[in-house]
Amino acid sequence: MNIKIKGVEIEITEALQNYAEKRMSEALEKFINSFNEKNIFVEVELSKTNNRQSSGEIYKSSVRITGFKKKIFAESVKDDLYASIDELKDKLEENISEMKDKKRTLSHKMALNFKKLFKKEE
Repeated sequence: MNIKIKGVEIEITEALQNYAEKRMSEALEKFINSFNEKNIFVEVELSKTNNRQSSGEIYKSSVRITGFKKKIFAESVKDDLYASIDELKDKLEENISEMKDKKRTLSHKMALNFKKLFKKEE
């Protein structure tokens, strides 16, 4: 698994990079066993924006994962960068879980159709 951290209008410190890598690894470690670990590329983008309607800085974190059959994307916007990364981890886990559930549901439907097909022939 390759994790790349990119900063837009924000300096990526070593502590921030380690925190983001740790959170993304935690989100993926549950699901990594069913996928080929070497082919997974994780791109995390951390940025700072100014929202005109609110005072203070707004932090946006997004992640794009390739290497699965389907690309996965998640995004979070918060007023604290670390809180944004934490929410991004939760959204990423949810997206991967949904993807696995859809795959599992499809295989169950196919198995049920085969079962019905063979019952009809008997």
